[in-house]
Amino acid sequence: MAVDALIPGAPMLFMGEGFRVHATSRETAGGFLIAEIASRPGGGPRHMHSHEAAEQYMCLEGGITVITSDGVHRLSPGESVTITPHLAHTYRNLTDTPARLLCTLSPPQDMEAFLLEVCDPHTEGAPLPAVDPAVVDHAMQIAGQHRMQMLDEYDPAVLTNG
Repeated sequence: MAVDALIPGAPMLFMGEGFRVHATSRETAGGFLIAEIASRPGGGPRHMHSHEAAEQYMCLEGGITVITSDGVHRLSPGESVTITPHLAHTYRNLTDTPARLLCTLSPPQDMEAFLLEVCDPHTEGAPLPAVDPAVVDHAMQIAGQHRMQMLDEYDPAVLTNG
């Protein structure tokens, strides 16, 4: 059951991750999207993807590993990495504790349309459910409609070399 709208502050699920929008293109005159992601231990997309938006990840809590076609970036609270348009990337929580990250995208329109199709409502404070493979498959199938390219799973060997 997809969400009807991206409402700032409303709790959602994004492919098994906690997701909360802080600002959309509506609030930023089309400029950017800001979202907070709550990632469980071992969480995060396993597939690399690319899109036309520039994206910045900032670790707020815990530890986040951002994997790009250019390398591996291990982020601690307060650290960030900027992803240029079309650069293949993903993030993972490779720790044994929950993590939170702030994600900013510009321009936001394609990602917002994608999120409307793949985010589900969530109850504030409820535990994150198991990742549903059907939800991930659906996201992979519709990504191209939103000018995103979903790529293969990243090679875990990059984590030992990064």
